[in-house]
Amino acid sequence: MQAILYFLKDTANLWYQSLVNKPQDFNAFKAEFLRYFSNNNSINRLVNTFTTMKQRKTEAVTTYLGCFYRNLRQIQAINANYFTAPQILNQFIHGLCSSILQHVCLLHPGTLQDTVTCARDFESTKSEANHAQAINLVMNGSSELDSKLEKFSELINKRLEGYLADNYTIYQPPQ
Repeated sequence: MQAILYFLKDTANLWYQSLVNKPQDFNAFKAEFLRYFSNNNSINRLVNTFTTMKQRKTEAVTTYLGCFYRNLRQIQAINANYFTAPQILNQFIHGLCSSILQHVCLLHPGTLQDTVTCARDFESTKSEANHAQAINLVMNGSSELDSKLEKFSELINKRLEGYLADNYTIYQPPQ
């Protein structure tokens, strides 16, 4: 702690000297320092980022959770009590993509940890179902898929024939 005090200059030093209850460890010092010197614009920007963050459609729950916690820690470093536990839980749930959000809301978990578990379980179940559906399609074939591929193939062939006819002269051997 003494090393930190050595680097305090001007306003920061005056601030520290004026404290009645001086912090005893680095974490307490950091919290007090940030609380006093951070401006409202920076906290407002962090809160705005946190409250508007959403899980992208293709983003894994784990990735979203990492961003969520990183943003939350930044806010809590300035003010540990800025959000209550229910507010944090609500923000996490409402940031989930729509399909996972619906599933989680149906189960109505009570804690952030339970909510994360529900979201991950749904994500893995959904992924397994998609994988099983793809395997089933490949193994059993699909007349609908075959029909669409056949129509697409016909369209490509017609366009290719038209392109070749417009741009190339077909060689006709003399008779």
